[in-house]
Amino acid sequence: MRLPVTPIAAYLLVLGWASIPFAPAEPVLVGAGSYAAIGALHLPFVIAAAATGSLASDLAKYAIGRAAGPAMLERLSRRESGARAVEWIESRARRIGPAVIVPSYFVPFGVVAATLLCGALRMRLGPVIVSSTVGAALWSAMFVLLGYAGGAVTHNPLTGALLALPIALAIGALLSRVATARTPG
Repeated sequence: MRLPVTPIAAYLLVLGWASIPFAPAEPVLVGAGSYAAIGALHLPFVIAAAATGSLASDLAKYAIGRAAGPAMLERLSRRESGARAVEWIESRARRIGPAVIVPSYFVPFGVVAATLLCGALRMRLGPVIVSSTVGAALWSAMFVLLGYAGGAVTHNPLTGALLALPIALAIGALLSRVATARTPG
């Protein structure tokens, strides 16, 4: 099955979609990974495009956090899932600083809250960039590789994505549970 757009357009789509601050990019990453399995895209380029877009999104949310500060976090906390994410992130961010961004990628609304909070708390940009880069790379690689596995098993990118997406979401939910589990001290 052929890619419905040129590879360059596909990489730009992945980069662009992953850079939208509040849009779920996982289905796009899984789909692109599935196309990489049949050779329509290069796997490292898909992961790099997704991670770069996600990093850009993190930096935008950090800037919003610096500008809007506590008012933005208050607004995010109005939703139950947002309030849980803000509470979880804030408790850890006060202990470990921007490194909290890495596991927050696997908590619903976590990376949103983490990057906004890092900005609101006026944490230094350098460590935020490092943490966001690591988190974005791990997150991107996980979802793209799950799509790749689905495409490799089925030899069809659409069937592969349909197979991999529920597995990716289940793994994401499991990682969210692990990341948010209470840790001593």
